[in-house]
Amino acid sequence: MTLIADFLIRLSLFGIHFYRPLEGNLLKVATETSSHLDLSLKLAFNTAAVSYGGPVMQDEYSVLHGYGEVDGAKKVCPGVFVGGSKELMKEVRANKFDPSQCLFVKGHAAWVPQQLSREIHKGVWYVAAASDDFVLRYAGAPKHTGLGNTDDLWAETLTCMGGEYADIAKKFAGRGDRRMRP
Repeated sequence: MTLIADFLIRLSLFGIHFYRPLEGNLLKVATETSSHLDLSLKLAFNTAAVSYGGPVMQDEYSVLHGYGEVDGAKKVCPGVFVGGSKELMKEVRANKFDPSQCLFVKGHAAWVPQQLSREIHKGVWYVAAASDDFVLRYAGAPKHTGLGNTDDLWAETLTCMGGEYADIAKKFAGRGDRRMRP
């Protein structure tokens, strides 16, 4: 049995995978692949981690961070914001923000109206409460101990959800977050 499950940050009808880290930092990943990312952003955030965000618009990047509501950023959940890279770049240059404390995601996922609801109903996706320490795991957020393998965010999140989700995590855990890289 293949487990087809993911988590998403719901922002309208697009979402971002955040638990599929890519090898290398933003400068390396954005330079080695097609990218519309501005060179000044690549250089300012050269130490930032990058995750596979989804199959749509692979040359575009979004930034997840816990810095706060800077111009261009939207709050996703308590302690997590998406966007605002140009304002964050100013903060990096002023030494007010550490670029390794954000996560860039390459691409995103998207759905037509009602598609996501149908996929959730079929069990393709599991809806989980967003937590800044999970979402920002690859941006330096603390890892909790005692919840299983902290290198398997997918399984750790399901374990925290409890019940049938914890059983699914137990059955399919151990592959690590790099198991499903594109």
